[in-house]
Amino acid sequence: MVVVALAAWVGWLLARGLMRGKVPWIGIGVIAVPLVVLFWTERQWISSEQQLSAVARSIAPGSAGVHCQRLGEALTFAGAELGHVEFTQDGRPDGPAMLTYDICTRITDYVRGGDAERSAPTLDEVIAVHVLTHESVHLTGDRNEADTECRAMQDDAAVAQQLGASRAEAGALAVRYATQVYPGMPSEYVSAECRPGGKLDESPTDGVWP
Repeated sequence: MVVVALAAWVGWLLARGLMRGKVPWIGIGVIAVPLVVLFWTERQWISSEQQLSAVARSIAPGSAGVHCQRLGEALTFAGAELGHVEFTQDGRPDGPAMLTYDICTRITDYVRGGDAERSAPTLDEVIAVHVLTHESVHLTGDRNEADTECRAMQDDAAVAQQLGASRAEAGALAVRYATQVYPGMPSEYVSAECRPGGKLDESPTDGVWP
């Protein structure tokens, strides 16, 4: 919206200047510089959003994918959640999964940081990748937080690989979340059956956890 508003402003100034025979080039330049920056940033953001949506659809085929908050949305966002999926009254996902500006920024840092970043991600980046996985599981229609969290932990490695991590790096990320973050999650996100061989273990015979 900001990009559109600035572009309209530049167009108005140019049209008015041409009609008056005196184009305010300095004023247009002052507006055009941030417009170009914002336009480039939005293009980069859309590209990241498309990549994350593709990852989400690998878990929830046919879903609406992911929406990354823009900075303007983040400044007016009053919620505490890092991601969210709306559901209709009959329990179907409604629209894309919303990821906060910070979460999308951290995932982008993880993706663009190259091998060095993916071999030693920050804990914030580990959490950000997991939030993408968690909300993608919600897009399948699963509303139970404990079930979703456990399913997501078991999909984290696959998601990390889609974001560019090697198999070893992806496995290490999943283990790090499971051991450093999951035990401290609120009770509604935790299940006693989320363990090797538990009822929520999606591959109990493979000897791999999560």
